[in-house]
Amino acid sequence: MKLLLENWRGYLTEQRGKRLSVFDFDDTIAQTGNFADSYLTGTREEEMTGPESEKFVKRLDSEETEQSKKTGTVNGVEVVLDFRDFNKEVRGPIGENSNITNIIRNRLQDSSTQVMVMTARNPKSEEAIQNYLNTLEPPMDTSNMIIKGVTGGDKGEWILRYLSEDKGITEIEFYDDQDQNIINVLKTAEQLPNINFSIYKVVHGEIKPVL
Repeated sequence: MKLLLENWRGYLTEQRGKRLSVFDFDDTIAQTGNFADSYLTGTREEEMTGPESEKFVKRLDSEETEQSKKTGTVNGVEVVLDFRDFNKEVRGPIGENSNITNIIRNRLQDSSTQVMVMTARNPKSEEAIQNYLNTLEPPMDTSNMIIKGVTGGDKGEWILRYLSEDKGITEIEFYDDQDQNIINVLKTAEQLPNINFSIYKVVHGEIKPVL
């Protein structure tokens, strides 16, 4: 009898489809102390040694970084950005965004939802992010969570790749603080009219619907 009930629940889950819930990490799940450094355009990687470099321009917070990515400048100076600090540990100070983590906890309880943390960080940071989530109070269960570092890649394209492997997804929700990531996922949504997308921008912990 128990097996029949479990099979029936599984059947119902398949019939109603599956949801993919995707969350950015930095400035979405948590406010971290990691940073991007800006240097004069043309600076070689070996010259990117921080403030002591002759070609160093400024250390940028998240808002300054997003603006610089759009304009290619800092204070009118053309720059190149170095994100390697994000490939290291999750740097403090850290502040949990409970508006987001509460949603994640809720989604983890739903057997028809796959939770994914998709970060622009290098894959080397995946373990550090998992460790951070495991140390929240109460600890977050990451055993069925996908944590993916895409090294600044197109998050919309990464979602498309995932969907090619999991054909059962009928709904996707996406939370991020960066405009370009949101634009890329909006483009992906246009390619997939049969999937229901809900896209949100996270601004200082506040969740704002985009689509």
